Amino acid sequence: MHEFAFAYDIFKVAETTALKYKAIKVSEVLLEIGELTLIVPELLQQSFKMATTGSIVEGAKLVIKIIPGKIKCRECNKVSTISLTEEAHLTGLQLFKCKHCESNNTEIIEGKKANVKNIKIQE
Repeated sequence: MHEFAFAYDIFKVAETTALKYKAIKVSEVLLEIGELTLIVPELLQQSFKMATTGSIVEGAKLVIKIIPGKIKCRECNKVSTISLTEEAHLTGLQLFKCKHCESNNTEIIEGKKANVKNIKIQE
């Protein structure tokens, strides 16, 4: 379950930021997650609650925004938005075809990263 390790990293970013600004509480963390990270939002929410227990981040709302994946075709150089199939959610494996020329010769250019975009604190 890589969600817990990921949730712990988010918690540490929020806690470090809050301490830097001498906050008394973190009220919200806005997170952007690429769809291709294979992070399950519901598991991440539960893991975040566990990771923050007993800290100034406990009770903070974790707002998750899913960013769709994008590929660039090596054949026609066009960019396509992609989504994971149900099977890929289970296996983590999927080949992506270009929506323009149907080539499998593609590279993922967006959707594999996660980023803490905003942290709301109470001073």
